[in-house]
Amino acid sequence: MVALTPLRILELSGAPRELGLRHGRALAGEIRALRRALLTYLARISLFGGALPLYALLLFLGKRFWPNIPPRFQEEITGVAAGAGVGLGTILLLNVLDDLANNSPRCSALAAGGNYTGDGSYLLGRNLDYPLFTDIMVRCQTLFLLEPDQGLPLASLAWPGYVGVCTGMNRVGVALAQLTSMSLGRTFRGIPAALRFRQGLERGADVRSAATLILQTPGTIGNNLMLCSSREAACLELSARRGAIRHPERGLLLATNHYQSEPMAPWKGRFPPRPPFSTLSTYHFTEAYSRARLARLQDLAAGASLGPRKIQEILADPHIANAGTVVSAVFAPVEQKMWVARGAKPPVNQGPFQELKLWG
Repeated sequence: MVALTPLRILELSGAPRELGLRHGRALAGEIRALRRALLTYLARISLFGGALPLYALLLFLGKRFWPNIPPRFQEEITGVAAGAGVGLGTILLLNVLDDLANNSPRCSALAAGGNYTGDGSYLLGRNLDYPLFTDIMVRCQTLFLLEPDQGLPLASLAWPGYVGVCTGMNRVGVALAQLTSMSLGRTFRGIPAALRFRQGLERGADVRSAATLILQTPGTIGNNLMLCSSREAACLELSARRGAIRHPERGLLLATNHYQSEPMAPWKGRFPPRPPFSTLSTYHFTEAYSRARLARLQDLAAGASLGPRKIQEILADPHIANAGTVVSAVFAPVEQKMWVARGAKPPVNQGPFQELKLWG
């Protein structure tokens, strides 16, 4: 497979509005391209109604999250919109679309330490799988190196217009991977997921403090959130208002898209239907597929020596990666490094991984 050009890196620093303005100005063209992709999809599913009524509905629903977004993130989102020359509602929608749709139950992640890694330091690997817009998400993938005027500097692997963090690591070496989990607990009255997790990275000096902050912050949807530093890892199983923590078993921690802990079992929700025109099959939207990937991760990791390259191979396994895999990344917190898959189309981990030293 032909590889893409090296990953685009955008360094941003300053107060929230300044971060946003620089972000929007640098990536205005790509932000408009993402908006066009969404409008094109809405036109395809609207039959005779056209895209604009559906888009207006999404903008209306997106605005319901606004009062619960912390002011500094509101300022940054406003700055992105101004810098890109698009409406505020468009940037807000890009940041809350997952909270509205909640239809990405195909992601996979593992954290490995102890005897698995030789020196005992933890590594975190993740696949982020998406049902729609996969080609443009691969083309527009960007690594944001953020240095806010308050909080810890951090790296976020995301897309133009995206202010939250679903795949990232902070300067002190706490890495994060957001996975959807089907949950009965959903609400507009919380901080949208990726913004909630960015807040945890900005303030969390270790896994425990990041986890505590996230658990204390009202959310919107269900998630399995993997957190990892050089010496510890945890998976937060979250609904909008409840949460539980799972810890590694003998140095290994695995997550897909269903709750595994007993306290969260009553909050397990139904898996969503396949969205129209998705390249993925109906099976990819089932709990059976989530459980099959979890079992496959366990089989591939069992007894293995798990360095960055081996984890990359596990994530690329055809029973784990799929036609929606738009992000595949491995973090080494102790070295402040990450490896990002640069395949030209999904699954991106069929292409080479690019090694990046984030700081120092």
